[in-house]
Amino acid sequence: MTIVVSEDDEDADYSPFAFLESHVNEDVLNVSHDYRYQKMGYYVSMHAELCGCRVTPRCSDILDTHRNPLLMIRASRAGIPCLPYRLISGYEKDLYPALCFAVNPYTCNSVTKVKSESQMYRTIKSLSVNNRYPVSVQPLLGEVKEAVQVFGETDVPEARAIAKKFYEAFRIPVGKLVLQVVDGEAKLCHFEPAAKKEVDWALVRERVHALKGR
Repeated sequence: MTIVVSEDDEDADYSPFAFLESHVNEDVLNVSHDYRYQKMGYYVSMHAELCGCRVTPRCSDILDTHRNPLLMIRASRAGIPCLPYRLISGYEKDLYPALCFAVNPYTCNSVTKVKSESQMYRTIKSLSVNNRYPVSVQPLLGEVKEAVQVFGETDVPEARAIAKKFYEAFRIPVGKLVLQVVDGEAKLCHFEPAAKKEVDWALVRERVHALKGR
């Protein structure tokens, strides 16, 4: 049997707060729009692992998807088209236009689009916390698109193949993929939480009930 923990499904076995007060010993499906470290979605998976449960998603997969260099390495190994990246620890010239991502644990790891030298200087200074942490930098080569994926499905046509492979590799039920479309080919750049209002919760419930009914 699989226990479902969901923040937006009245038919779920537990709400996140109730689950954290429980002790279970069955498989757990953790459904959230935000799995970042120290957010409720992360704590649900951590609690399940501490209880000795097999949980989807695992804490290791959550952490890897929310740190850009680790995501790029694992995604590439899983056959997902990715853009190259550089880790820099301080400002460097001639890196723009680019997409920049914080690697430090204190900054929300969303994407920053940089199109000038002065903006690059300010961005690196901010995301590195005054050069204390590295910053992941990717070349800005094409159109940037965002795609909310639900169990590997998305309504963004360019992202469908990547969304399917992403879910197969990382088992993150809900989240937002950031892509660049370069010469007609979509390439993964980043993963971040989806805003709750961006998620098709009716589709989430449909997929959850289908999985639980197997």
